Amino acid sequence: MSDEARVSASSEVQSPSIDSETPNGSSAPKNELQEQNDATEPSSQKPQRILRATVQVTTQAMYRLYNPNSGEHFYTANAGEAKNLILAGWYYEGVGWFAPEKSSTPVYRLYNPNAGDHHFTTLAAEKDMLTKVGWRYEGIGWYSDDAQTVKLLRAYNPNAQAGSHNYTTNGLEQALLIKAGWRDEGTAWFGSNIEPLDNQDVQLGQTYRPNTWYTVDGQKKHTDQNKNWQTGFQWISGQIYYFDSNGNMQANKTVTDRGNTYQLKTDGTLTSGNATIEKAISSGMTKVGNSPYVLGGGRTSESIAANQFDCSSFTYWMYQQAGVSQSVLGVQSATTTWTQAKVGRAVSFASMKRGDIFMMSNIGHVGLYLGGGYFIHSSPNAKFSTVYGGQAQPNVTVTGYYGGVGVSRMSDVISRDPADGKHEYTYKTWEQIQNNVVRRIVQ
Repeated sequence: MSDEARVSASSEVQSPSIDSETPNGSSAPKNELQEQNDATEPSSQKPQRILRATVQVTTQAMYRLYNPNSGEHFYTANAGEAKNLILAGWYYEGVGWFAPEKSSTPVYRLYNPNAGDHHFTTLAAEKDMLTKVGWRYEGIGWYSDDAQTVKLLRAYNPNAQAGSHNYTTNGLEQALLIKAGWRDEGTAWFGSNIEPLDNQDVQLGQTYRPNTWYTVDGQKKHTDQNKNWQTGFQWISGQIYYFDSNGNMQANKTVTDRGNTYQLKTDGTLTSGNATIEKAISSGMTKVGNSPYVLGGGRTSESIAANQFDCSSFTYWMYQQAGVSQSVLGVQSATTTWTQAKVGRAVSFASMKRGDIFMMSNIGHVGLYLGGGYFIHSSPNAKFSTVYGGQAQPNVTVTGYYGGVGVSRMSDVISRDPADGKHEYTYKTWEQIQNNVVRRIVQ
């Protein structure tokens, strides 16, 4: 092993570590690692298996993971450790091999706090030498098979600061690394061809995806676009949910927003408890991602049938679908933000609640508040997707009327398009352009 470069190398990447007295008992790094766009294809190859009933050897699965930031491959028999690394952004690459739970040949695990990666060896002398020059001994990681059934091939990358060693049972993988400039360091240790009773490969293979629901330890959670657990109020697939600080979805309880109390139903969705308001909102949600913004649209039956709305015709239509009469809303063909600024009852922006409409941009725009900082509207700058509401619809100019019906957050920046650079609202949030004009149509 060429160690002189490895010992002095530095890296910001944290790797898992374990207590020297507790093999495979490490805690995963607490910081979350940056995700890359393209996952590394698993290259480990499972050894051929034989039935356990014919032998007396007890084995364990060795899980293989990859750090996309440092390039380190990591190996552990601890499924809990592997799971924590997956949550922290490591890629799970499957079972690398099967190791006996006990043999006469231990595999020592060491950690380089400067380079931020691990090294594994069966040589006590190598372990002692690395410990003397600053490596941290982390105990016995696993054992080599005394029967020497399956070879674990070791290759060394002389150019890497971290992740400079690779271990594999796959001869093709080893050959490709050698061809790419890695050094062939022969056989590191041996694995077994006996499959263990406890193999959590399938469970660990269920890696977390962005914008996806999961149940973890009995708790419902949802990931954001960066695969992090969401917290607080979140709009997901047409509904508002609330997640605690640990990312656990809350249900069958009340939650407060802007001084207003809402019920979280059994499925976790937020409700105002008012049938008219909920009908207006559910009607509006059917248009998210399906209705282009058309200035002057939504005031005739033909335009409505074509799903064409501007901001005021859309808020009018939602409450019309909920059964609110013309005597309250005014004449449909003549509705504008200015007429809607006078319907219903005035309330403060600070006490705005689900179902209220509010004005923005010098009473030039109107939206319907959903709760939790979200609102639904028709706008050239609305955010929408037929799957998830976090994707921004691009626009060319404010007068280009791109966009359509969507759900935005009060904290969303209205536009980041360079073509809008001279517009007064570019880089402002929706909350920054609200006019403190809020109307409560349903009391």
